[in-house]
Amino acid sequence: MEKLDLNSELLRPMKEQLELIINRLMNVCATGNKEAEVSLKINLDSYKKGEYDKGKLVKEWTEPRLEYQISEKIKETKNTSKGLLGTDYEMQVNKEDNNVYVQKINEQMSMLED
Repeated sequence: MEKLDLNSELLRPMKEQLELIINRLMNVCATGNKEAEVSLKINLDSYKKGEYDKGKLVKEWTEPRLEYQISEKIKETKNTSKGLLGTDYEMQVNKEDNNVYVQKINEQMSMLED
């Protein structure tokens, strides 16, 4: 399990996309004497997921669902990147510190298989 933050594996694709956009726009601002704007919208949800064997539930977990949209604007130009994160992750809330932790489903099993 790892703490859910911008450095976590789950949010890494969104963070990398945001960093690319910020760097590209800063280049445009610096070289083109223009102003830019970046907006990040994140919709959060969770749902129950299960693993079945011969129709019988053998494992159940809560999977996070984070849908994001990054919009960028240079004066009259606007581009948007979208994505959906959280599939194949288990989410737990630590009752002591109220932090959210995520872990890939069957992460330990895949390590043993290698």
